[in-house]
Amino acid sequence: MRIPNIYRPPMGLPLNWKDETSGKLRSAIFRFFSSHKLSPEEISLIAEYCQHYINAPCWDAAGGFPDELAALRQSANSLSSVSDISQWINGCLEIAIDPF
Repeated sequence: MRIPNIYRPPMGLPLNWKDETSGKLRSAIFRFFSSHKLSPEEISLIAEYCQHYINAPCWDAAGGFPDELAALRQSANSLSSVSDISQWINGCLEIAIDPF
């Protein structure tokens, strides 16, 4: 995993994609939102970030939408295409979680 399993205290907030220091995630996300064709590596990196983001402890503390949160956590593990990522983001937005 290239995204560290670190969450911000005190509430366990996820790291922001802009915090990544290599520039690879930032580039992949800009390409994603600009509708450029992504490499398998870029898709994998965005998927890892999505997994990190949705597994943050703060979402458990929020207490709302536990079934939807569980489904998003499970589906984040199998994101493998631009379409998967887009659908997953829409699912997050439906429960007021905005990973980007």
